[in-house]
Amino acid sequence: MISFSGKTGTLTLVQGWNSRTITFDQGRICYVAAGARLPGMFDLLIRVGHLQRFQVDMFRQRRPGKAEADLLEELVRRKLLSPTDLDRCNELLLETAVYTLFLWRNCNFAFRAGEVVSEGGVPVTIDGNHLIIEGTRRVDEWIQISPVVPSIFMIFRQRPALVERSVPVQHLPVFDLVDSLRDVGSIAREAGISQFDAAKSLYALVRSRHVEAIPPNRRRVCELFNLAVESIYMKLVLFDFSRDALLFENQLNRFATENKLKVRMAAGKIIRGDIESRHGPTELVDLYKLFFGIQNNKFSKLYEPAIAIGLMEGLYLNADPEIQQMMRMYEFIEIESLEFLDMFGRRRPTKQKEADGIAEIESAAIELDLASAGV
Repeated sequence: MISFSGKTGTLTLVQGWNSRTITFDQGRICYVAAGARLPGMFDLLIRVGHLQRFQVDMFRQRRPGKAEADLLEELVRRKLLSPTDLDRCNELLLETAVYTLFLWRNCNFAFRAGEVVSEGGVPVTIDGNHLIIEGTRRVDEWIQISPVVPSIFMIFRQRPALVERSVPVQHLPVFDLVDSLRDVGSIAREAGISQFDAAKSLYALVRSRHVEAIPPNRRRVCELFNLAVESIYMKLVLFDFSRDALLFENQLNRFATENKLKVRMAAGKIIRGDIESRHGPTELVDLYKLFFGIQNNKFSKLYEPAIAIGLMEGLYLNADPEIQQMMRMYEFIEIESLEFLDMFGRRRPTKQKEADGIAEIESAAIELDLASAGV
């Protein structure tokens, strides 16, 4: 109705602790924000391997005050990115910010005409009619897929080849990434495709008996959550934010109560966990990720980056490899510093590679400066 009537304003949707604000400009969606921080186009370009963080930082420093859309246009013009790269990441952005709303079963909503929200989120461009058609199609396909791939946190393993059967070529990129460790979301990031497309490929591979599902380990998921929330509480106290630590504990207990979780915290320690919770392991991961997403978004606004990152830095650096891998896979913490680029599946670049990357960006920027000056 908002799209068809060409209205301008902001639609707010709330489902429990999850929320979205969608801004319309004359019926077109132009901006989306959420309780948990949404990745922007540059974040997604880094995650799928088209750019590296130090390249983005350097390029932005040379173009202070320039809008993201203008920066992306410049990179395409200099052939450092292709239009296809942007289209793929825009699809990933729409999936995260918009299409997931079609899976919300119950929510409260309100539309405020004339009110435009353009902070705390990401700019998007999508026609309302396309949104309805594509969103409805995805819901129909998810209904078919969900009995086999019930969650993006489901892990799969390759089945032994009891009989000779070849993997369809269109599913090979996904099949090659199935390793008994990565979940649907991780496979999608590594393959540079949407979670929806990864789930469809895995559905086909399960049906053809090439792969099979492995539910997340409930004990390890609960252990990770307990370690993470205790680490945040302890670091808040060490950073002299004791009142914020108490607020964090209260919010955790309220979140657990409202979502029927058994976990409880007192004086910074977990006194009861979710081992006996009625929620399945994939449901626990989904709820835990929502809680951390909301908290991380809040921390990024309250504290300087060194503190926001440091709240779980020690836990990650000292955890065993399995816990580290789970933290990367479930994205319980936001890592954007160079020291944690391995969170996106890459090692930190060597000094020579870093210098080469900076030189490439600087060269392109200098050429553009000369062209603009008519040289």
